[in-house]
Amino acid sequence: MQNFIFPDIEPLKISRYSRILSTGVALPRNVVTNQNIIDRYNIIATDRAVEYALGIKERRWTGLDEKVEDLMEEAINQCLERANVDIDSIDRIVFTKLAGDYHVPATSIGALRKLGTKKGIPAFDIFAACSGFVHAMDLAIRYIASGDDYVLILGGSAMGKCCHYWNMPDPKTVFLFGDAIAAMLVGYSDVQHFFSSYIITNHFLYDNALIRYGTSYKNNGENVDSSIFFMKIADGNTVFQSSAQYAKVISDKLLSDYGGSIDDIDHFVTSDQSTRIWEAQLKEIGFPKEKSTSLFYKHGNTVAAMSPLNLNHLIESGRLKRGDVVMMQAHGAGASSGGMIFKY
Repeated sequence: MQNFIFPDIEPLKISRYSRILSTGVALPRNVVTNQNIIDRYNIIATDRAVEYALGIKERRWTGLDEKVEDLMEEAINQCLERANVDIDSIDRIVFTKLAGDYHVPATSIGALRKLGTKKGIPAFDIFAACSGFVHAMDLAIRYIASGDDYVLILGGSAMGKCCHYWNMPDPKTVFLFGDAIAAMLVGYSDVQHFFSSYIITNHFLYDNALIRYGTSYKNNGENVDSSIFFMKIADGNTVFQSSAQYAKVISDKLLSDYGGSIDDIDHFVTSDQSTRIWEAQLKEIGFPKEKSTSLFYKHGNTVAAMSPLNLNHLIESGRLKRGDVVMMQAHGAGASSGGMIFKY
C-alpha cells in the first residue's frame, strides 16, 4: 500500500456537453428484516445488535419469480417517462452489475427484449462493483461528447436471489446486501453540466473483497459449492478505511479541477456500504450531514445502485433542485473508486 500513487486528475476535454435528464428506481417486492435473516439461516445474532453494528433495519431481496431484467424494465420505464423520451430514441445502454440473470449474454440486452424495442440499440454490461455507476456516467458523457444524444445507464444487482437459491450465505456479509436497480438518462446539452470526473483503481487491494466465481477457483483445488457466488471480504476494516481515505482524495482532486471549494457543493452523494462508512466519508471531506443522504438503513448495500438511489431520493424529496451542484462518489470495496462534480 505504501507504493500506491493516486494519479493526477485530467480535465474533461469535452466540447459537446451532456446533462442528467431523469432518474428511475425499481425495488423488489420482498422486504427482508434482520430478524427474517436471523431466523431463516439460524444466525447467532439479534436484530438490535445488527442494527447497532451496521445501521441497517431492512433491505429488499428479489424473489424466485423476479428477474433482474424485470426490475431493469421498471426502472427504465420510470426514467423514460420522467424525461418524456421513447426507448427507440436511446443511442446506447450501459448496465453495471454484480450479478445479472445470465453471465452471458448481457442482462442489458434482456431488458431491451422486455421493453419490446425493434431497434438494435447497442447495450452492454460492465463489472466495477460498487463504483460501477460512476464508471458508467463517465462513459456516458464521453459517448455524448462523440455524437450520442441519449445514453441510458443502469446499476444494481440481485444478491438476494443467490441466498434463495443456495441457502448458505456468509453470516459476515448476509445482512449487508440488498437488491435494487437504479437508472439514469443522460442527454445532450448545449451548456456544460459535468465539470470534473476522476476514477482510480488500486490493484494492491485486488484480493481483499471478491466473489470467487472465475477461472482461478478450481486452480486453488477447492470444491465447487455455493460460496463461489457470494462476496468474501478478507478485511472489512480495509474497506472502511479506504472508502473514507479515498473520499477525501477524490474530493480534493475534483475540487482542484472544478476550481472551487467544498462550500460550493450543494449536495454530496456517495455509496454507503454501511452507515459508518457514509458518516466517515462526510467527516473526511468536512461536509454537513444535512446536505447528504443515506438509504443504507432500509436498502442495504445495493452495489452499483447505492449512489444513484441516494441521488434519486434527493430529487424525489425535492431537496435536490435544478441548478444545484452535486459531488457524487462511489467506492468499490477499496479496489475501485471514483467521483464527479456536476450541476443537476
